[in-house]
Amino acid sequence: MKQKIGAEVKVGFFVFIAVILLAYMTTQITKGRVVTKEMYTVYAHFENVSGLKTNSPVEIAGIDIGVVHEIALENNLARVGMAIRPDVIIYEDAQATIRTRGVLGDKFVEINPGTPQSAKIDDQGTLARGIQPTDLDQVMARVGDIADDLRIVSRSVANVLGGPEGEAGMQETFDSLREFAVSINQLVQANTRSVEMIVANLEHFSADLADISRSNKESIRYMVQNFESASKELNVALSQMSSILSTAEHGEGPVATLLQDKQMSEDMRETVASLESISRKLDQGQGTLGKLISDDETGQKIDDALDGINEFLDRFDRFQTIVDFHTEYMFESGDTKSYLNLTLQPAEDRFYMFSLIDDPKGRTESRETVTKQRTGGGSWTTTEEIRDRTEKDKLKFSAQLAKRWNDLILRGGIIESTGGVGMDYFLWDDRIKLFAEAFDLGSDDRAHLKAGANLYFLQNFYLTAGYDDFISRNRDNRSFFGGLGFYFTDEDLKYLMSSVPVGSMD
Repeated sequence: MKQKIGAEVKVGFFVFIAVILLAYMTTQITKGRVVTKEMYTVYAHFENVSGLKTNSPVEIAGIDIGVVHEIALENNLARVGMAIRPDVIIYEDAQATIRTRGVLGDKFVEINPGTPQSAKIDDQGTLARGIQPTDLDQVMARVGDIADDLRIVSRSVANVLGGPEGEAGMQETFDSLREFAVSINQLVQANTRSVEMIVANLEHFSADLADISRSNKESIRYMVQNFESASKELNVALSQMSSILSTAEHGEGPVATLLQDKQMSEDMRETVASLESISRKLDQGQGTLGKLISDDETGQKIDDALDGINEFLDRFDRFQTIVDFHTEYMFESGDTKSYLNLTLQPAEDRFYMFSLIDDPKGRTESRETVTKQRTGGGSWTTTEEIRDRTEKDKLKFSAQLAKRWNDLILRGGIIESTGGVGMDYFLWDDRIKLFAEAFDLGSDDRAHLKAGANLYFLQNFYLTAGYDDFISRNRDNRSFFGGLGFYFTDEDLKYLMSSVPVGSMD
């Protein structure tokens, strides 16, 4: 029985201590949140005060300065009354914000007290409209919108990348990135030596510059001294000029004497009068120059003449002449075929081309001979003889008209002394020209077709290659060719002519 009473006493004592501790903690938690008579009240309006309760703390910079003692509805807004300690000063530009503390979401009011430049808020004063924090529901709604957008994006990505085509595209992209990385690595490795040489050259240049400055210290010092001396002399000259002007203002010195010379003043007046007379005659249209200035018809004629001259000069400036020479080595026959071309280009989109061609094959002409003989019986017999005559190294000529559309040129006329047409197509900013032409359309060995390309690798020089007469019945006429050419324009001619030295006549 004693043991049982001892246990109950222990339990009762423990409960008593717990109640005392709980009461103490309660007083500590609510300490500082009791509204006293010394406190003054300020109000703030919010659109939503969900979670904010009376007796919630009011803080400035994390320090309790008061307590919420009233929450009421006023004009569809929440009117929050806050009791503030008398030692805390709040100004009229202060702002109140509802904040959340901790995971449980306890609400409190945080006040930005404002600036001393504004007036102090008195008891029963009202702050500017409170700043409404972002509500959790609003955050969740925005998160939902973002999730919808992400779902749309993921669906689009799945549509693009899904399936064999998307997988192949991704694989091709990764392969391209891998090849690009390999190319960059090779480029860096290939140019490492060049970079090292550049750095070494810079070091040598810096060392040479240091040697030059070290060995020419006296010269540099002498140059600086000369500059200082010139600066001093300039200051002296300016001082003398100022002195001369000062004496002239006081009527002293040669300058003042020159200005006060009556004869010179009279001459100046006569000169001014003459100029006024000339100006008056010009205004009245007297004399040739006056008519030229005052007569509108004469001025219009001069303007028309100048416009015509400008138009002619503009056309002349746009007119371009191109001279081209190139040779083609025929790999089948071992012969060389040469071309001399003259291109007259009055505009960017049209031109005329004239050519002389030295063809080692020459030109073959067929002649037919018919002979009739009378036989003894009085009848006639007829014999036919066909002879082919080939003129070696005979010059041929071409005369073509051409029109350009963007990168395509169509041309036609006489090509290698026969009728023909041609086409050119340019690539890579006119650095590569693909060409094809057909001529000698009535040949017994079929039309002469030729195709090839020109590569303009240097200024005024190019390489040419292609296949000549590739559908001819005579296989000996078919041949690959390659060659080198050069060209120059009238601008190059002007440069050459200007650089030729002209001897002076003594």
